[in-house]
Amino acid sequence: IDLVVTIPPEPAEIIRAGESAVVKVTHNQLDPFEQATIALLSRSAIDTVNRSILEELVIQGQNESSTVEILLADAGTTASLLKDARATGNVAEEQRLRAQLSDQVAGVNTASESVRGAMRTLERLTGQSRSETSGQLVNAVEGSGTRTDDEASIEELETELEEARASLAEFRSIPAQVLVSPFESSTTVTDAPPLAITDFYAPGAMVLLLQHLAITFAALSFVRERALGTPELFTVSPIRPIEVLIGKYIGFFLVSIVIGASLSALMFWGLRIPFEGSLAAYAAVLVMLLVVSLGIGFVISAAVGSDIQAVNIAMIILLLSLFFSGFFISIDRLQPGVRAVSWGLPATHAIDSLRDVMFRGAGIDTRTLLALLTGIAGTFAVAWRLTSRRLAPH
Repeated sequence: IDLVVTIPPEPAEIIRAGESAVVKVTHNQLDPFEQATIALLSRSAIDTVNRSILEELVIQGQNESSTVEILLADAGTTASLLKDARATGNVAEEQRLRAQLSDQVAGVNTASESVRGAMRTLERLTGQSRSETSGQLVNAVEGSGTRTDDEASIEELETELEEARASLAEFRSIPAQVLVSPFESSTTVTDAPPLAITDFYAPGAMVLLLQHLAITFAALSFVRERALGTPELFTVSPIRPIEVLIGKYIGFFLVSIVIGASLSALMFWGLRIPFEGSLAAYAAVLVMLLVVSLGIGFVISAAVGSDIQAVNIAMIILLLSLFFSGFFISIDRLQPGVRAVSWGLPATHAIDSLRDVMFRGAGIDTRTLLALLTGIAGTFAVAWRLTSRRLAPH
C-alpha cells in the first residue's frame, strides 16, 4: 500500500461543533517532488469537495429565496396600502395594515434564514450595498418595520423592500458555481509556442550529449598518444605544438559537428521539436559549444596522466552540467554560490540560448556570446601552454 486516505467517521458532527473535518492522507514516498505532488493533489481534491458543498448550500438558498421574494412583494403591497390608509385618515385600516406588515416582516425574517449568508457573500463579491445595513436583508426590513409613524418612514420602508427584492433577484440570477468560485485564472505564454515536456528538454539533452562527447574525445587524445609513444615523435619532428593542437581541434570538431548535425536532424524531423528561430543562430551556438568543450577536453588530456583520470574528470563535468546547468532545475532556484558553478559550465549558456533561439525565435544574447567566446579563448590558451610543455624536448 503506497497511500491511505482516512476520512473522519462523523464529519457532519465535527463541522456542527465549529471545527474543520480533517481528511488525513498518509503515504510512504521519499521523493520530495512526489511529496509535493501528493500534497498539492490532496488540497485540490479537498477544495473540490468544499466547492461542491458550498454550491449545494447556495442552490438551496436560491431555491428558498423565491419564497422570501413573494413575502417581500406582499410586504411592499401592504406598505403601499398603509400609506394610502394614512392619507385617507382611515385609522382602523391603518392599525390593521400596520399589524399585518409587522407579521409579514416576521415571516420574512423566518423564511430568509437560509439565504442570509449567501446574500452577505453576494454583497462582498459585488461591493454593492442595497440597504442601510450593508446587504443584511432581513435586518433592514425588520428595522424599518417599526418606523411607520409618518409617511416618510413608510416611503423609506417601501424603498428598502424594493431594494431587497432587487438584491434577491440578482442573487437568484447568478449561477451557484459563480457565487462559490467567482474568480478563475487564465495563463498565456508570450513569445513561445505551446511546448510539450519533451520539446522543452530536447535542447538540453542534446547540449549535454554533445558537450560530453566532445570533452571525452579530446580528453583521451593526448593520453592515448602518450601510451603509444607518439609525443616522442613530435619532439624530434619539425611540427610545432600549436600545429598539433590546431590539427586535433579540426579533426575532433569535424567528427563532433557531424554528430551534432545528425542529432539535430533526429530532433527536428524525428521528434518534431518546434523551431521558431534562425538556423544560423542555432548553428553558431552549437559550434561555440563544441569548440569550448574540445578546449576543456584538451586541457584535461594535457594535465592528467592516464585515460582513467581523463574519463573520470569528463564524467564529473557531465554530472555538474546535468544538475547545475538548468537542465533539470532552474538556475534561479539554486543558491547564489552554486550559480557561480552553473555559469562556469558551457552547457548552461548553450541550453539557455538554444531554448531562446528554438522556441522564442530570439538571437544569441550578448551574455552567451561573451561567455562561450571567453571559454574558447581561455581553454585554447591553457591547452596550448600545457601541450607545449608536454611536447617540449627534454
